[in-house]
Amino acid sequence: MSEFDTPSEMLQPVGDSPARWWQDRFTQRLAIVVGILVGLVIVASFVPAQWAGRIIPGHSVVDDGSVALKPGSARSTESRVTIVDLPVFGADGEVLFTTVAIDSQVTIWDWARSAISDDIELRTREEVFGTRTVSEQRARNLELMQASKDSAVVAALGALGVEAIEATGVGFNGVVEDGPVDGLLEVGEVIVVIDDTLITDFESLRAVLDASAPGQAASFTVEHHETGAVRVLDVVYGERPDTPEAAFIGIEGPEVRAVDVDLPFEIEIDSGSIGGPSAGLAFTLTLIDLLTEGELTGGNRVAVTGTITANGTVGNIGGVGQKAAAASAEGADVFIVPAELVETATEHAAGMPVVGVANLEEALAALAELGGQTSELALELPSSDTPAS
Repeated sequence: MSEFDTPSEMLQPVGDSPARWWQDRFTQRLAIVVGILVGLVIVASFVPAQWAGRIIPGHSVVDDGSVALKPGSARSTESRVTIVDLPVFGADGEVLFTTVAIDSQVTIWDWARSAISDDIELRTREEVFGTRTVSEQRARNLELMQASKDSAVVAALGALGVEAIEATGVGFNGVVEDGPVDGLLEVGEVIVVIDDTLITDFESLRAVLDASAPGQAASFTVEHHETGAVRVLDVVYGERPDTPEAAFIGIEGPEVRAVDVDLPFEIEIDSGSIGGPSAGLAFTLTLIDLLTEGELTGGNRVAVTGTITANGTVGNIGGVGQKAAAASAEGADVFIVPAELVETATEHAAGMPVVGVANLEEALAALAELGGQTSELALELPSSDTPAS
């Protein structure tokens, strides 16, 4: 063998062992593989999932217009509340309001994560936004948040023995599709009279419905809450799905329209850019906690979700699974949710206790079980000639 016939595997830099040479080659190849994987993740994080259907016709991973629901956040409500001319009592525990992140730009990475994690859910755009555009839905959610904050103040003060409103009618946030008033009543209108009975609140509306029957006709007088336009229309009651013998109107998210009573203090809630009505119960409990001595939460970090009406009824919300995941990740001690959503929330709670409630009274009872001080809740208003401390 000549000096030029040396096998290539023996041509190594002086001083390098075979083991070191193979180690270097392995490191280089591993770096290339890692780089490729990182690149794929970055690409998948930005490329719309619908593009897969253009690359592989007939095999799109999601339909056009899909929306991803993801865990949002669990944030303290106390810093968002401002109370003027009333004593405010701090607490060791806190109430957290929860959110769900809605991503209308679904990527391939989102799709892959939704297949792995139950906390990420893909839905059609129509299921999330209905017939509204994203901007229209955003504006609507901000309106719902404002109504929710107003209801929270009224419900909290009511629980503390203070009447904050004078009821003047019953409005609503939607109508049941194909229900008795579908195509007759419009969101923004308020029911003020049925036949000859004045409708001011839920109790007066319920009394009329309890005295009526499915198939019976009634004359509704409604007033638009913005324009003041009044009109009269005929409505034929339907059957309630759960109680066929009961008269049914078919309105969703009923709200009492009311005139604020002149009170010697001010309460403001800053919800920022967050929309929707689901923080109503959380804000209500926060107000009660701040306006009363003692630990309403028993020193716990209590995550809360659920709508609230002026009379304290708790209503269902969307994205409870994602909110449960967010509350768990934030380290909440317990999650209070609308009663019908306990099972779904529990599936996403990662062991965090979940409690279901139907109204404010049950929510306060749940806090009492956690060691919260909920007895003899009352607000003493300062007299007009004595400044608040």
